[in-house]
Amino acid sequence: MVISWNKYSSLTFLSIIFLIHIIKSCDIPSDLWCDSYESAKRCDVIQQCDRFRRMKLPIKLSLYYEALCPYCQRFISNHLGIIYNQFRGLIELEMIPWGNSKLLQNGTIRCNHGSIECNANKLQSCVLEYAKMKHALAFIICFERSLNDVDVESAFRHCSGFIRNHYARIRRCYDSERGTQLQRKAFYHTLSASPNRISEVPYLLINGYSSNPDSNNLNIHALQLLLKKWKRIFRNNYSIK
Repeated sequence: MVISWNKYSSLTFLSIIFLIHIIKSCDIPSDLWCDSYESAKRCDVIQQCDRFRRMKLPIKLSLYYEALCPYCQRFISNHLGIIYNQFRGLIELEMIPWGNSKLLQNGTIRCNHGSIECNANKLQSCVLEYAKMKHALAFIICFERSLNDVDVESAFRHCSGFIRNHYARIRRCYDSERGTQLQRKAFYHTLSASPNRISEVPYLLINGYSSNPDSNNLNIHALQLLLKKWKRIFRNNYSIK
């Protein structure tokens, strides 16, 4: 038993020494590890970076938001459409209109900005259910901009041209229990985010991973730059040597 213990103790000690060596030799921020073969080698993450570079595209972006949140409205109205069009081949966009709404014990829904937001969230759930993302996003951008001046029904009519092929189904969904069912689905979708729960909006998950709130703020504000960087990484020719 003593010999066995010494054997495993030696292995553990050598492993610790190896890890300390890696930590000491890697003195650059983790965001830069996959920038080049040299940085990946320096931080001993060549295999990890190579797997990331070779992973199957697209990158899935899941945006959690609520219709009347001013920050959500600005991000969707001013940035999301540009990002989607610029990186359409790189990303798969998913939108979940729920945010900080509450599903009460009696089955009713209470929204952060009142009943108007509940209606707006429900309508967007219906749009996302029946229209392709490129049409749904165009509608939602128009809709969010219009909500600053008119009510939900007027904004719906004003922006309906973007979803005209699906208007009848979306209208039936919005006017029926189906819209409420989709909102409950959005609630459970929001609740299942991990490892960090959705604590603020807009909140962005990248390939199903929810970062901490500080990182989420960075992801939201720097999303266009991050996607440019990831696109460049995917095009790098370096591999395991």
